[in-house]
Amino acid sequence: MPELDTFGRDYLRLALEIDRHVPGYIDAYYGPAELREAVAAAPLRPAASLLDDVARLRNAIPKDEAGRAAWLAAALRAMDTTIRLAAGETFDYLDEVYLLYDIRPTLVPESRFEAAHRTLDAALPAQPGATLGQRLETWRKQFEVTAGQGLALLELARAETRRRTVAFVDLPIEERVELRLVSGQPWGAYNWFLGNGRSLIEFNTDIPLQATALLGTFAHEGYPGHHTEAILKEVALYRERGYVEPAAVLLHSPWAVTAEGIATTALDIIFPEGSHHDWNVAVMLPAAGIATPAGLADQMREIAAAAEATRYVSANAAILYHTGQIDRNGALDYLQTYGLATPDRAAKSFNFFTHPLYRSYPFTYTVGHDLIAATPDPTATFRRLLTEQVLPSHLTNAAA
Repeated sequence: MPELDTFGRDYLRLALEIDRHVPGYIDAYYGPAELREAVAAAPLRPAASLLDDVARLRNAIPKDEAGRAAWLAAALRAMDTTIRLAAGETFDYLDEVYLLYDIRPTLVPESRFEAAHRTLDAALPAQPGATLGQRLETWRKQFEVTAGQGLALLELARAETRRRTVAFVDLPIEERVELRLVSGQPWGAYNWFLGNGRSLIEFNTDIPLQATALLGTFAHEGYPGHHTEAILKEVALYRERGYVEPAAVLLHSPWAVTAEGIATTALDIIFPEGSHHDWNVAVMLPAAGIATPAGLADQMREIAAAAEATRYVSANAAILYHTGQIDRNGALDYLQTYGLATPDRAAKSFNFFTHPLYRSYPFTYTVGHDLIAATPDPTATFRRLLTEQVLPSHLTNAAA
C-alpha cells in the first residue's frame, strides 16, 4: 500500500464523509482501513460543511501531471455537486449530469427506435395477434434458465471470458472473482471490487436469467469489464504510481462514464463482430438444455443488431421524466412503447433512474459506449482506459 500524503489522506477522508450522507456513494474502497474506521467513528458533519474541504483540496491538487490534475479537478467538481445535492440544493437535470459525469447527453430521436422496430418486425418469428413487444419477449423467453442453473452457466461464461481476456491483457496473479445470486436490487448485476485483485459479482434473479445474456453480463461485470479495469488500475495507478483516488471509486464521478464505456464494450472486444452468438449456440445453449436449430446464431445476430437502438430508450425516458415532460405513467409507457419492455422490465428501469443513487446514471452506459466507439481505434482506446485516467470530455475531443 502506498504512503499517503496530506492531499491523499484528505481526499479519501472527504469521500468517506460524503458516503455517510449518501450511502453507496463509494462504489469500492481499498484505502487504509484505519481511515475508514476513524471517519465512521467521528460525529457526522453537516453536508454543507464539507464544501470547505472541497475548496481546500482544489487548491492542493498535485500539478506535476496535467492529466491527473484535470481528472482530480473534475472529480472534485462532482464531489462538490454531490454534497450540494445531499444538502438539499437542486440543479437543472442535465446540468446535474454534466457536473457529476463530465458529459452532456441529449435525447436520441425517436425515429431511431421506430426504424429499429421495423427491422425487428421483419427479423422476429411471426406470432399472430401479438404486439412487437410480445413477440420480442417470446423470443427472449425461449432462452430463460432457472436460478438453479444460473451459477453453473455463469461458470462457463467466467471461464471463456477470462480465457479470452488473458489473451488480450496481462492479469495480476492474485486476481479472483466470487459469484453470488441475489434479489431485491435496482440493478441486474453488480461488481463489488474488494481490493487486492478480488471482486464479488452479484446477479439479480428478479429479472429472469437468459442463457444468451450470461456471457455478455459476465464480460461487462468481470472479464474484461469492471473487474478487469479495477484490478489493473489498482496495480498501475494505486500501487505503482501512488495515486490515492482509485482507492475510493466514486459512483458520482467522471470515472463512471469510462468504466461503463469499458463494460458495455467488453463483449465486442473479446468476441468481435457478434461472434459471441456462435459461442452461445455451440456451448452455452446446449449446457442449458436449450435446442439450437440450424441458422440460430445468424438469427440471433440479426435480432440483436436490430434491437441495439433500444438501449437508448431508458436514457431518453430519464431525461423526459426528470425535466418534467412526462410523469411516472408516461415514463412507463415510453419504456414499453419505444423500448418494447414488459411492464415488469419497464418498472425495473424506472426504479433505477429514479433511485437517489442512480437518477443521473443511465447515460454513463450509452455515452460511455459511444465515446469509445467514436475514437479512431476503439480497441486501443479500450486498452488505454483499463490502466489510465481519461476524462469523458477528453475522449469527446479525441473523437472529434
